[in-house]
Amino acid sequence: MRSKILDYFKELSDSLQQSDITHRAFIAIYLFDFLDRLNKEKFPKNYFERMREEINQLNDFVTVLSTHLDIPNSGNGWDKDELIQEIDYRTGNVYYKLWQNFTKDEYYQEPKDLLKDRLSRNGLTVSKFKNGIDAGCGGGRYTLALKSMGVDKMQGIDISPDSIAFAKKMSEFSENEVSFQQASVLELPFDDENFDFVFSNGVLHHTTNTEKGLSELYRVLQAGGKGWLYLYGGRESLFWDIVDFCREILSNVPQSYMQALMKVLGYPPGRIFHRVDFWYVPINNRYFSDEVSDMLDEAGFSSYKKLLRGVEYDWDEIIYNNKEIDPYIYGEGEMRFWLTK
Repeated sequence: MRSKILDYFKELSDSLQQSDITHRAFIAIYLFDFLDRLNKEKFPKNYFERMREEINQLNDFVTVLSTHLDIPNSGNGWDKDELIQEIDYRTGNVYYKLWQNFTKDEYYQEPKDLLKDRLSRNGLTVSKFKNGIDAGCGGGRYTLALKSMGVDKMQGIDISPDSIAFAKKMSEFSENEVSFQQASVLELPFDDENFDFVFSNGVLHHTTNTEKGLSELYRVLQAGGKGWLYLYGGRESLFWDIVDFCREILSNVPQSYMQALMKVLGYPPGRIFHRVDFWYVPINNRYFSDEVSDMLDEAGFSSYKKLLRGVEYDWDEIIYNNKEIDPYIYGEGEMRFWLTK
């Protein structure tokens, strides 16, 4: 199946070379909607034929649709030759633009609800920890959630100064309870064994050196301390083949354009956030389970376990509840691990 879909994406990409950016934008949005529908419809066996037929129909209507939408059609893509040392800052900038679109309730409550469900479904809690770090905190949503869930003191660090400023602005805790600092997850500015809990949620796969980030988490974690790690999994899956195809056809479509288009189409900020993440963050490393295990062993963690449950739309929860799912769709699932030093 994978070879058939990759061949189709190559053919589709070639046909879109001369298309305007609105056409390519609608194709990308459709493909992610299609993945959502597969889940709702319990993953029908004929998904490839349906996808191809529906894209053909979309191609027929997209010109009419685009002429009736008042969307800004300007901006520039990123310089593909940008130096590696700027990647972290570009990544932070993507997220900073997205966080500003959340309402206060979405900003505070959503991450708390998500994390609470993910922990409880795997029999875990964070309420016993005294001093935690959110490595790659972005706008601080999970940093604040962890504090409100019982961690005595949280420290958030992120490479983006704009994100750190935004996190400080949004925090309702004192600096003795939650503090934020600009720093790289690859060079944490803390002494060895400084924290009893480390948290890295969807960050290290966007860096130039995931292994170095894991080593830094290990270094600052106390002996016997615990950690939460989330990395992209599902290598060589339909999901990532769709992501790579969308990144290709959107390479010269500005992020601001996609955000504006999805907003006009009625997508909520949370969904826009997650899709733009996949489309525009410079680095999207993804891993097999054995690769993550090897990196954790190399970093020095004494034990770890892959978490098999999640919230309703997490791949692991979908796989857990759909035993007959085609393994190509999500591969091995997501890479959420509970760590022990």
